[in-house]
Amino acid sequence: MVIEVKIDYRRCINCKKCVESCTFGVLEWFEDQPIVTNPSNCSACLKCKSICSVEAINIKAK
Repeated sequence: MVIEVKIDYRRCINCKKCVESCTFGVLEWFEDQPIVTNPSNCSACLKCKSICSVEAINIKAK
């Protein structure tokens, strides 16, 4: 199963909570915004999605 992780930058408020909550190294902080660097490490635990108060994280299994 392939997991797709996307960040909606129109919604993102750059609070860094998603990066801090990800224990699998999927998200990293780069030039004042979160980026998806290792989507293959995602376990779909949904921590980043649930901590995002503006619902800017989208995770889908393909």
